[in-house]
Amino acid sequence: MNNTTAEGAGRGRRLIGWLLFILIMSELASIYLNVEPARYITIACVLILPILGWRQLKIREFYLISICFLLAGAALVWFPSATDWMLEGLTRSAYLASFILLMALLREGALTSPSIVALGEYLTQQPPARRFVAVFSGGHFLSVMINLGSLSLFAPIIQRGVRARLAPGEEVDEIGLIRERRQISAAIRGFSWFLVWAPTAVTQAVMPTLMSGIDALYLISLGLCLVLVMLIVSWVEDTIRWWSFSRSRRESGIALMRQELPFPLVAFRNFATISFLLFGSSVLSSKWADVTIVSGVMLASPIIVVLWIAAQYEAGAQTSSRSKASVNRLNEITFTAMPGYFREAVFISCAGFIGTMGAHLVPVEQLAQVLDIAAAPGWLVLWCLTISVWLFGQLGLSPITMAVFLGSIVAKIPVLPVDITHAALAIAAGTAVCSTGAPFSAGAIMLSRATGYSAFTLTWRWNGTYTIAAIAVLALVYLGLEGV
Repeated sequence: MNNTTAEGAGRGRRLIGWLLFILIMSELASIYLNVEPARYITIACVLILPILGWRQLKIREFYLISICFLLAGAALVWFPSATDWMLEGLTRSAYLASFILLMALLREGALTSPSIVALGEYLTQQPPARRFVAVFSGGHFLSVMINLGSLSLFAPIIQRGVRARLAPGEEVDEIGLIRERRQISAAIRGFSWFLVWAPTAVTQAVMPTLMSGIDALYLISLGLCLVLVMLIVSWVEDTIRWWSFSRSRRESGIALMRQELPFPLVAFRNFATISFLLFGSSVLSSKWADVTIVSGVMLASPIIVVLWIAAQYEAGAQTSSRSKASVNRLNEITFTAMPGYFREAVFISCAGFIGTMGAHLVPVEQLAQVLDIAAAPGWLVLWCLTISVWLFGQLGLSPITMAVFLGSIVAKIPVLPVDITHAALAIAAGTAVCSTGAPFSAGAIMLSRATGYSAFTLTWRWNGTYTIAAIAVLALVYLGLEGV
């Protein structure tokens, strides 16, 4: 009986793997070959997906699917053009689901990469004076390649480092707990701000499909500058918070002496090579097909993963054994690992649909007129966009849902008092502050599972002050971008 059940589960997982594979390939065909039937295949895949794997769905997914049905039903009753809106929403759902699955491929490639682990261990074992900046920076740039996987990578490395000198059964002391807390906070803060600029971030996949006129290179430049600002804000907040504690340790003479680790040059070279290949091929793809840089990343990622996996098995004794090992690993990723992202695909699909339909149901023009948005200070409009994402995140609403919703709203406002690229930055910044300031964000939930700390502890308790400081600094940033 157990064997039969396991066999059935295996077949179901493989079937989901095939469906996800068809979804991805059809989406790429729709983007790059402009094949119209491929678009409808992607929509069919998105509709079939929750039906095929309904046993794996949790309360969150059922809740979101219910909202999708409610919005679709309300639109069909009240508006004659509802079917067009639904097709638009499903098209966006398919695009976002394909994007998140393709980014998951990069994470799977990283999981078996010794270079990624070596870099993570080097960053977390830095001397106290520069450890926070190292973990923030490392978490940030590793997130560009492996997204949420950077939190899964850093969490066990941080905790293993703190507990390395403990005897079996010995509890972590106050110093160890504080050291662990500071590093975990640095990791999630670094992760959060990759959302404002990186082409591998889901926010950057959302914005260009919603708002026309976004200058991608300008947005990336602004985002990178904002990352530097928030690194300083993060470091200052951490230094002030733990100043008296660090001073007392120094005065008592118990400051931990740590051996200087050699820089992992080979690991860095390998990571830099993969990153260069990914972004170089992404730019070439986007220029060749005249698509966004995010769509370029979508085409480049599976190619890079194949090369990355092949490189990881290069040490095999014979060419045939290397090829067989690579093929086996790719087969495992497609039909074992990829179905593990099934819930994430359903979640992001629902987020795209809800945001799109919600924006269509809101009377944007009338609302903009009542609020007199055209005459509002530009910096205040940007700040309100950021705060809206953060506030609704406290209520359990996905930052991505809010990003789609607000992006759709902004696109429909007749007279926008801000630069459209600045608006995209503000919405993305809202998703970033949600990662550290909302316990229901994907980053907080992922880190909670990896560390054992509750999402409320990781966000409200450990990073609440920092999040408020970051939001306040963003007001100054927006003032500098748009003026009074």
